[in-house]
Amino acid sequence: MALTLGIVTISAETLFGDRVVAKGKGIEVKFSQVEEAVIAFKASRVGAGERVSQELEQEAERTILERLVATQLLLQRATDADKKTGKAIGNKLIEESKSKVANELAFKRQLIVLGLTSAQFEAQIQEQSLVKAVIERELKPSHVITEEQVQKFYIDNPDAFQLPEQLRGSHILFSFKDPISKVDLSSEIVAMKKENAVKVLARAKGGEEFAKLAKEFSDDRSPDHPGGEYLFIRGQMPPEFDAAAFTLKPDQVSDLVMTRFGYHIIKLHERIAPKKSDLNGPMKEKIRDKLQQIAIQNDLPRLIESLKKDAQIIITLVEKK
Repeated sequence: MALTLGIVTISAETLFGDRVVAKGKGIEVKFSQVEEAVIAFKASRVGAGERVSQELEQEAERTILERLVATQLLLQRATDADKKTGKAIGNKLIEESKSKVANELAFKRQLIVLGLTSAQFEAQIQEQSLVKAVIERELKPSHVITEEQVQKFYIDNPDAFQLPEQLRGSHILFSFKDPISKVDLSSEIVAMKKENAVKVLARAKGGEEFAKLAKEFSDDRSPDHPGGEYLFIRGQMPPEFDAAAFTLKPDQVSDLVMTRFGYHIIKLHERIAPKKSDLNGPMKEKIRDKLQQIAIQNDLPRLIESLKKDAQIIITLVEKK
């Protein structure tokens, strides 16, 4: 329940005391913790244009409380090794999340939609990563995946290992964004880039070595793709890129292609026909990891119930009428 005073919304728990809604040995969850998570949940749904019904809010409240209890129970079991592992996982996830957006400002805008500050987001990621480390230490040893299980999954799920047609090709990118700040370039600079792209295109169509041109002019500086060479799968790149690339013949150079990323010049080296992935070492490890994660998730409720029983958890949350 919340009371609105002027323009400030104040929780009843703030005014009359923050009640405990779950407790046990070393465990205590207060209503404010549940309420904060529910507010963030509603903000993300509303931000996505969805309506949050009372039934959905109550379901979220129950789920969040169960998650908070489980989290505290698992955190109690964290060892020093778990904390070290969890921190490394968390740091990596935070960096990956930030790398997916144009800049820090765009990242913070996304968090606002989720109802989170940067500090709250990072704290959540670190906590979730530590919980993951504890779960894996607790349950992985009980779920060793055999060679026979890997083979069976590979045979029983042929569609999961069917590779679509691929293109081995290269591209030269003239980006619409500054390579360092990731900020959109001015229309004047974009126009200059287009002029330069037209000149480079003429040289590429004239037979100059494509990889050399890519190294000299392309804004795609990925160290994993020297000379701008990639394996392209239909749907992986923007539709304008696909439309041009998948109509090329081997050794053919495209015209100038514009996508949301910038201007591209594409050269096709070869088409690779659809085929089934081989069950090689890396593929076996991917399957093994997938099966192990499924087994761990299926076994997790049992572990949580056991921990709740040992901690003598009592739930006192009363749902809103």
